[in-house]
Amino acid sequence: MLFRRHEGWLHYDLIGPADAPVVCMTHSLTSDAGMWAEQVGPLLAAGFQVLRLDMRGHGGSAPVAGTYTIEELAGDVVAILDFLGFEKVHLIGLSMGGMIGQVIAADYPGRLRSLMACATSSRWQGDDSFMRGRMAEVRTAGTLDGIVDDNMQRRYSDTFKSNAPRRWAALRQTFLGTSIAGYLGCMEAVLRHNVFPRLGQVTTPTLVVAGSDDLATPPAANREIANRIPGAEYAEIAGGRHFLNVEFDEQFNRVMLGWLMRQKS
Repeated sequence: MLFRRHEGWLHYDLIGPADAPVVCMTHSLTSDAGMWAEQVGPLLAAGFQVLRLDMRGHGGSAPVAGTYTIEELAGDVVAILDFLGFEKVHLIGLSMGGMIGQVIAADYPGRLRSLMACATSSRWQGDDSFMRGRMAEVRTAGTLDGIVDDNMQRRYSDTFKSNAPRRWAALRQTFLGTSIAGYLGCMEAVLRHNVFPRLGQVTTPTLVVAGSDDLATPPAANREIANRIPGAEYAEIAGGRHFLNVEFDEQFNRVMLGWLMRQKS
């Protein structure tokens, strides 16, 4: 389904009983709503309605010219929630999606029943010059081909690639299918992201989930979020890389459902 903001069309997918509590899911850079495929079935079986979004220039959402901010992407999410008439939702976000979730929790108090921020960070702490060099490479080549394999290695283990070759190949194709404008705009948003100073005001019940082997957003970056948000909890999945919800879906789903069921009580 599509929703039009003044910046362009945004794609979303909504399934489940209309009267059920809503779990809104926000994805990482160079991914789309399909990254949550392993979670949809368990969420529906547990009695939730599932709303998955594609961010600007990703999946079925149109790219927008220029650079973005995480705050603007959070505004896209809130606009869709308003359009659908959802006053409060549970939000699960990973990486860039977790950054968006933190901003919504900080800047839109009362809109989230709970936040599950996964494999993410409260501010950019990586190698800025390296990432800007990568962005320049993409601009020059006009394709993401040159950066996809390194990213896939960071996101998934060789074991996952061997055990689930079709899923791995589909995720790789989704990476390559991201629009150049969407990649560059969202990459700029990630590099400029810093919600850390505002996290102390968050009142949303929050669970931060990290993968022990995540090089992109290591456990320390995730623990920093949990330590900053009052009352936040922290969980770590042993062996998890960046897309821990895909490769370690059984462990992730147990954590996810345990968290959400506690928020329903």
